[in-house]
Amino acid sequence: MSEQDTTTSGDGHEVQLWEPQRILRRVYPDDAKLSRGFLRCRPEKWFPAFSTHWLPIIHALGMEARISEIKPVMAQPPVGDVAFVGSVSGERIVIAMDAAGADSLSDELVPGAGEKASKVVLEYFCRRFVASLALAWSGPESATVTFERDADVSAVQVAGSVRVGFTVNTVPFTVWIGLGPKLVEMLDGLWRRQVQTLSKVAARGASLRLEIAQLGVPPQMLAEYLTKGTVIDLEVKSSDTITIKVGDKPWMPARLVDVGGKFGCEMTPGALTVPQIAEGATQLSVEVGSLSADGAQIAELSQAGAILVTEIPVSGIVQLVINQEKVAEARLCMYEGRFAIEVR
Repeated sequence: MSEQDTTTSGDGHEVQLWEPQRILRRVYPDDAKLSRGFLRCRPEKWFPAFSTHWLPIIHALGMEARISEIKPVMAQPPVGDVAFVGSVSGERIVIAMDAAGADSLSDELVPGAGEKASKVVLEYFCRRFVASLALAWSGPESATVTFERDADVSAVQVAGSVRVGFTVNTVPFTVWIGLGPKLVEMLDGLWRRQVQTLSKVAARGASLRLEIAQLGVPPQMLAEYLTKGTVIDLEVKSSDTITIKVGDKPWMPARLVDVGGKFGCEMTPGALTVPQIAEGATQLSVEVGSLSADGAQIAELSQAGAILVTEIPVSGIVQLVINQEKVAEARLCMYEGRFAIEVR
């Protein structure tokens, strides 16, 4: 480590600079963009009658089936031997199964069948699956769904997928539905509008503050705390965890991420940890930065997993704030596993 990457605390211990570019999880901008809509949506809400259309065929085959998981993901479907092409209102989709799951399902549906017969049965299974989805759709816009035979799966543009986990009898397998960009955008918009409609957040905007820690400083020591070169142990474990505040009120726990070189905040479930400030002390907040958000954005960010993308470059520089006013800057450091700051 170079000389400028370290400093020394008052007791002579070495303090290392915090390196967010190396430490933080990287998130693709497209993933962050869809984190409040498509990646948070629950597709089953738009297909309430799916079981009515789907289960009769399973029962007719003398089998028991249940859905164990429905999850939107950015991953591509496994395009192997068991992959088919359909279209929704003219945009192509991919319906695929991983090879191991397809083999297990085939053994349950047609035990002992040859490879050709198995593929025919699996194609029928996927056709019925897509047809059931089309019949059960309850969204605001109607759609025309078709199944294309002998289409080139590799030529289909997939912008996102919905992974559906099934258990037939006791055999688990997964069906992937690869969606084109228009369908991903449609589901993203539908979910975001639904979240905004159901939210009780006021429509007016607010200032969001990204707080790493806060200190209670005796008023007579405040000038010393803000003196250039002062090193302060924040007495909190160094991590990517922060608190999002609306104005001066703690709101959501989050994790810092790196979105294309800018700070992002991924909302996390769980309770907030609010430090106790001694009576009469001045509350000094250590913040990555702040930004304005409107009511719709705040509603969307209320979901665990949603990502707030900022225009703040990823760096180790933080702001020292009193009563929502910046009073100094500092370098964020690590000292014996805890965060510390060196005032600039």
